[in-house]
Parts: sequence; structure tokens; C-alpha cells
Amino acid sequence: MPTLEPGSQGVKVRGKSDDGAVQLTTIWWIKRDARLIDNPALSWALSTSDCVVPVFIVEPDHLQAPETSAFHVAAWREALADLRQSLRAAGGDLCVLYGDAIEVLERLHTAIGFGCIVSHEEVGLEWTFSRDRAVADWCVKRGIRWQEHAQTGVFRPSPSRDQRGQLWREWMLKTPLERPDQQALRHIVVPTIVRALQADSERAQPASTLVLTSAQQSQRQPVSESHGLETLDDFLTARAIAYRGGISSPNTAFTAGSRLSVHLAWGTLSSRYVYHRLDARVAALKGERGEAAKRWRASLNAFRARLHWRDHFMQRLEAEPAMQRVPLNRAYEALPYRDDAKRLAAWQHGRTGWPLVDACIRCVQQTGFLNFRMRSMITSAACHALHIDWRIVQWPLAQWWADYEPGIHVSQVQMQAGVVGINTLRTYNPAKQIIDQDPEAVFIRRWVPELANESVARIVAHQTDGSANYIEPVVDFATASRQMRDAYYAIRRQPETRELAQAVMKKHGSRKKTIRKSRSRTRRADDSGQLRLL
Repeated sequence: MPTLEPGSQGVKVRGKSDDGAVQLTTIWWIKRDARLIDNPALSWALSTSDCVVPVFIVEPDHLQAPETSAFHVAAWREALADLRQSLRAAGGDLCVLYGDAIEVLERLHTAIGFGCIVSHEEVGLEWTFSRDRAVADWCVKRGIRWQEHAQTGVFRPSPSRDQRGQLWREWMLKTPLERPDQQALRHIVVPTIVRALQADSERAQPASTLVLTSAQQSQRQPVSESHGLETLDDFLTARAIAYRGGISSPNTAFTAGSRLSVHLAWGTLSSRYVYHRLDARVAALKGERGEAAKRWRASLNAFRARLHWRDHFMQRLEAEPAMQRVPLNRAYEALPYRDDAKRLAAWQHGRTGWPLVDACIRCVQQTGFLNFRMRSMITSAACHALHIDWRIVQWPLAQWWADYEPGIHVSQVQMQAGVVGINTLRTYNPAKQIIDQDPEAVFIRRWVPELANESVARIVAHQTDGSANYIEPVVDFATASRQMRDAYYAIRRQPETRELAQAVMKKHGSRKKTIRKSRSRTRRADDSGQLRLL
């Protein structure tokens, strides 16, 4: 077939879609899928079009969104740089354009007259849903086909909870798509006229204020397809043995955890690819005996369950885009939150007076990483002890997570705040968590150097008696937590709340099945949400 060379000024070729219809050159709209392996959108574009023009759009609405941070900007820039390097090695390229999505697409359409856009189905907040609806309307008016492909086990339209488990299994068991060969990658090009648009776009883009500090840059996790593959190999062959039991402590989770969450969040790895690699590793362990083999299997099966729960929570946001502002169980709108700027500031700056809470907040602000249990604890501290509305808490938390995934994030904030209403309310006691997860106060002393010379006993006791040489607790944790708990259960006991909880359970609750073995066995799993971080 003829190809559109990078120096061409317009589209001179046509390809055929899988339904036989003639289409113009395709725009591959890169979102959270800067990868070559198991990328359904890219594979479809290469199979149906002779020329694929890859475009990432830096949207002002995204940069200004309350959840966006320098960690996120650094992640997508690094992922794109790695993808560009892979494409250039095959003679291809990609371009980055700044502006509103429709404005950018209009400029591209004027320049090269494309007839098709392909992208993955994005599970995002309300602004991305609104943006996508506007783009869909624009495509209809221009006679452009927009082909969206699922890249996770999240389905559109949302199926019933009784159907979702089977659909998820079918999705995960499909063989991941291979990396396109070099010949195919040569069809991914950036025409000269599009390069000119990119140059104009770079001049028009204002300087970003979302820039990592040198400390953040040195401590954050790299995000790229190549780094993701290395991390996956390291986890499955060396680190995963410590996964079960090692991910609860902030000291061990940095290595015992898979550290794949940033790659799954930004799409530098697909969950299906990870699942199949995991399946192969479990198969390789079959027949091995001994304590080590037992630990390997237990940890890998625990990780497998979390892959299932990841998509389970993302499906909630897909089904309920308003979750960022409305609790799943609306009865909990009545919770007595306080509009207290001082409490919020103390929490945001890691100066609550609760040593482990402060250590965790300071850690994640520098590294972008915190294990699930500690994430739950700092969310609980904000909502249950400081009485801060979860809708306020969710934005700084989103900015701190380098692995920010909207569907998991919003679902888990509501879960930890207790406003889903179908789970046991969990109030994490920071003093108890020190004893359980940081018994030598190693983590605390690293991130709260003011306590470096204090004994463990005084650090633990500081929450109640303020005896350590450290700032006083903002509020009495036990008293404040009890007040919120009492208010919560007063609401929960109401007949209306129970009726709403039944409706939430019917639509979003687990049917208590997840895959244990790749093609046959199942295991029991509760709906507690132990998945925020892989």
C-alpha cells in the first residue's frame, strides 16, 4: 500500500476499516495509553489505516483541574518521551499539541483532512466525560468516525453487576496484543504540516507552574513503557515473594509492593498484559514445594485479586460520573463536616500533631507513593477525626498520588470516608498503626525529623498526652473520631439509608467472585476495597 511520508503536506491515501468502509488517515489520540504492547486503539488503527498520526493533547482544562499535579505532568511527559523514542527507532514519531481538544482537532482537520480518530475509552471525572461528549458531537458534524477501544476490564455501557464478572474474565483471558513490528510502526508518521502546528503550539503554550522540585524528581518513580516492563520483571521474579504481608507497612511497601500502579494508571502497561505475565509466573511455580514456593503462590494470588478489584472500582466511576461530588449513598450528605481552614491546612502540610499521619503526608508529597493502608489512614484522619468533607479531601490526595487513577481514587475516597454505605466504617487509629506497622518508628523518624531523638513510647503516646517534643495534636483523636462515628451510625440506622444501601449494593456491590486460576477456579473476596495501590 502507498504510505504518507512525513514530508507530505496532506493526506493522499485511504485505508479500509474492518467493516469495509473507506476511511481517511487516522488520528491516534493518545491519552493514558503511551505504550506499544497490548494497545487495542493503536492496533486497530494500524490494521485499518495506511497512515496513523499520533497526537497527545495538552489541555488547559487538564492542567487547571483541581486533581492535577506536577507528578502527573512529569508522568505523561516521560511516558511520551519513551514512546517517541520507540517510534523514532522505527522511522515514526508523535506530536504534542496544546489547546482545547476540539480546537486542536479542528486545526488538524484543516491541515490534513483526516477521516477517523481512534482512542481508548477514558474513565475520568466529569470534565473528561463532558469533553468526550463535545468531541463526539464535533465528529458527527464533521463526518468523522471516532473509534474508542476498551483498554481495561471496564465496560461501556456499564453492565449489571451480575454480568460484569464474566465479562471481566473474558476480557482478561484474551491474549494480549503484541507489539507492532517495525514495518507496521513505519505507518505512524507526523507530516511536515503537523510539525509546523506543533511548533506553533509550543510557542503558544504558557510556562507550566506544575514543576517537580529537585527532591521530588529524585525520589519519584519513573513512568514509561520500558521502565514498566523492567518493574514487572523485577516484581514477578524477585520482589513478589514479600507482597503478602509486606504491603501494609510503609517501611516495606516500597519494595514489597508491585510498584506497577503508576504504569497501570498512565497506561504504560496494560492490566491484561500484567495479568498474563502473572499467570505465566504462577504456572512456572506449579509443582514446586517448600516454604518459599508457598509464599510465592500466596503473594501472587493476592496480587491477582487486586487486579480484579482495580477494575471493579473503576467501573463504579464509569457508571456514576457524578461520584466526585455526590456520595453513592446520598443519605450521608447529612454528615456533620466542618468548614475549618486551619484543620485543613494542618492536614495538608503534615502538621496534625499525629506523628504517623504527618510522616505519611510528608512522604507522599516528596515521593508520590504511599501504601494502601497508610493512604486509608490519612483519609480517615481527615474525614473522621478532623471532620473535613471528603469532597475537599479528594483533591489534595489526587495531587499527591503519582499513580492517580480517577476511578480508583474517587471510589476509594468515598469508601474510606464511609459514604458508600455498604461496608464497615473503618477509622484508622494512627497510634495503633505505629505499633502495628512502624514499631521502631523508622518511617516516622525519617519523615518527621523533629522526632528523631524521641523514644518509640513517647512517639506513640504523643497522640493522647502530647508528651513528645512535637506540635500538639490539632484535636483529640479519640473524642473527635467518636463524634463522627456516632453521627455516621445515627444516619446508617435510618430506614431510608438502608434502602439506599440496598440499591447501591445491587448496582455496585461485589458478587464475591474473582479469578484465582486463569481459566477455572474462583476464590472468595470481600468488598472492603483493599486495592487502592497495587
